[in-house]
Amino acid sequence: MTYVLSKRERKLLEYLRTEHTTFQIRGQLPLGSGVGTLSKLTTEGLLETGPGRFGDTGYRLSDDGWRCMYGKTHDEIMAGDGTNRVHPLKVWSWPPTPDATRTPAKPKPRLSELPPRLSPLKRR
Repeated sequence: MTYVLSKRERKLLEYLRTEHTTFQIRGQLPLGSGVGTLSKLTTEGLLETGPGRFGDTGYRLSDDGWRCMYGKTHDEIMAGDGTNRVHPLKVWSWPPTPDATRTPAKPKPRLSELPPRLSPLKRR
């Protein structure tokens, strides 16, 4: 079953993307990243835990976290020749669903032309 990330989880992953080598403690993380969000992402395997500042538990993106956002790990992105720019996926889920394999949205039904509600005025 595919798990689609919430707005808070996306915000946290975007923040951790910039500091991907160091473990960030909870005080360094953005608002809304509480114990529930961190534990959910850790159990899904999208975050790694390790020693942070002052000996507290720190968090950073795992390879699966990068796959969730971009479809590739950080090393695979950096190993590219630089000509193909990698963009984030539109839907962040675990396991990742590449944008090309998603089923397209059904077209919306078009509104048919409505009959006029007012009758034309009589000529004088």
